[in-house]
Amino acid sequence: MSMKSKRIATLVVSSVVAAGILLPSAAAHAAEAPAPRPAVAQHTAPGDMTIQGAKVDVASAVLDITQKIINIVTDAIERKQNREGYVKSLMEGSFYQSGERYNVMVINNSVSHSTNLRGVVYDAKVSGIHGTYRVLVFESGDFVNHGDGGWINWAFRGWFDRNGGNVTFHRSW
Repeated sequence: MSMKSKRIATLVVSSVVAAGILLPSAAAHAAEAPAPRPAVAQHTAPGDMTIQGAKVDVASAVLDITQKIINIVTDAIERKQNREGYVKSLMEGSFYQSGERYNVMVINNSVSHSTNLRGVVYDAKVSGIHGTYRVLVFESGDFVNHGDGGWINWAFRGWFDRNGGNVTFHRSW
């Protein structure tokens, strides 16, 4: 699985978790997932070396991350985190789970907006305790919020220039 595919899978799982709709069987697997085995070098002959166990169990790694996110979201819900905190959590979680390499935009789906984004690696609607939000992870582009701003309606992170509701995002590399 490519690194980009891993990030996308992680983002999908993270968003599902953040939305509170993770299937019970996935949570059970996450709790039971074994830790990935470390690579062990073995010398087969002088000058030759092979690596055994280098094949990392990607599913276990994703489930480990998922379990950590489940705990964060569960704690936030138990503390009755406010709407601003929920939106910020979606933004921060998406930013860190995408390797801190991509720009992230989270916007209330009921707020009018327009996009012209390039290199989109994730675009999904996440429904949770505070409504439905669109989560975008991308390389660069323009985003316009035609409605109300504020943490309850949108949050973004990355490399950008902002003028009111107009945000121009730049690639991180």
